[in-house]
Amino acid sequence: MKYYKCILRRASAVLLAAALLLSCTACGRMAATTIELLRTQGEVDVADKDGKSVSIIEGLKLYSGYQVDTRSKSYAWINLDDTKLAKMDVQSQVEIQKEGSHLEVLVHSGSLFFHVTEPLEEDETMDIRNSTMVVGIRGTCGFVESPDEQHMNVCLLEGKVECTISSPEGEILQTASIEAGEMAQLVYAGEDSAITVSTFTIDDIPEYVTEEIADAGNAEIDALVEELERQKEEREKEEENARILDSQRREALLEALNTYSPEEAMYAALGDLNGDGTEDLLIFGKGVFEEYGSTRYHFTFTALIWDGAEVQRIPLEQGGMSDLGYSDDGAAVYRERETGTLYVRHIFGMDGWRETNFENAADYVSFPYPDDPSGRGDEVTAEEAAEIEKGTRQVDQEIEARFEVFDSLEFPAVDEYMRTDTYWYYYWNGNSADMPDYPPFHTSVEEIRQTLSAP
Repeated sequence: MKYYKCILRRASAVLLAAALLLSCTACGRMAATTIELLRTQGEVDVADKDGKSVSIIEGLKLYSGYQVDTRSKSYAWINLDDTKLAKMDVQSQVEIQKEGSHLEVLVHSGSLFFHVTEPLEEDETMDIRNSTMVVGIRGTCGFVESPDEQHMNVCLLEGKVECTISSPEGEILQTASIEAGEMAQLVYAGEDSAITVSTFTIDDIPEYVTEEIADAGNAEIDALVEELERQKEEREKEEENARILDSQRREALLEALNTYSPEEAMYAALGDLNGDGTEDLLIFGKGVFEEYGSTRYHFTFTALIWDGAEVQRIPLEQGGMSDLGYSDDGAAVYRERETGTLYVRHIFGMDGWRETNFENAADYVSFPYPDDPSGRGDEVTAEEAAEIEKGTRQVDQEIEARFEVFDSLEFPAVDEYMRTDTYWYYYWNGNSADMPDYPPFHTSVEEIRQTLSAP
């Protein structure tokens, strides 16, 4: 009798084991609930949900609330299940949060590589996040950087992810999706929070990630890396060609500058003079003009423009002694606020009218002031004078909004009887015994010469 009872007990045990095995097979991914510290390199610390230190052993199980910290020159690999791998970079801290089939990896600081080789089941979720930002993972590969609680960067090597910024109260502020080859920069700033999506380069992939994907055998990732390397080679070729052209440009501008005499090139400035984004050379100095049948001297501007093959000399002839006869208040160099392009300024005036003009090698902009009959000796009413003053202020405001002073070429002491342009006229034509020294310029010609000749 005892023999038969023993046989029955053994049979029941076998049936129970079979039932448990069938139950596990039915639930499909029950084994996926196991999270373990796969391996470490260097100094790595683990703490449980209460903050107590946990000794590291091979295959250490990680439970909800556990934290893993890597130190300098240290890495940690976390097996989230057989299809999900994470690798922590140096100086990183992550925390595991798991409830049922919902998994969160909180990146408190540092950088984390992730690789999910199979799409998640319908009832599964996996999020990589910090306090306000979430990256939703389904089946993909990439890495996340979290320098602080207000910033997170996500680079994707495969698949697609959804990025979300939320308020502390849970209100969704911004969302964006990125695909392989794209990166998202998430910035939490309350209502001004933003997600910027752009492409990344091969140099943006850190070494600890490169090591993981090098031998992964993933065709999509390999193709992306190959394309990024090709793009880098093209950029390097373009940069080298640009360096060669820039060297040729500086040599050509220096050669052109050295053809000027000290008086012809009293002032020089480097800057964009035609709006093409390349530095040109502006020369200010003595110019020649005809006055009453004789040769006289006054200031002139010349733009030296590098066209990619040679230097073009473009006289900015609206300034100085132009066909109008004179410039009222001298000259100055201005920079356009929006573009950074340099212009020279000329102010003309005669018998009740005045205008300010800005000129460079490609553009000429005129700002006429309201006519002032009092300048011709005519009487004006108080109302007319007020309108003239109002119109003058409006023109000045337009100029101020568009241009800023780059360098003033005016003499520092100008009395009420002698305009600054007259000082320049007397400087070269020798009509004044008490001629002051010319003004101290922002940059000297010698400084520009040194800049152009620098390696």
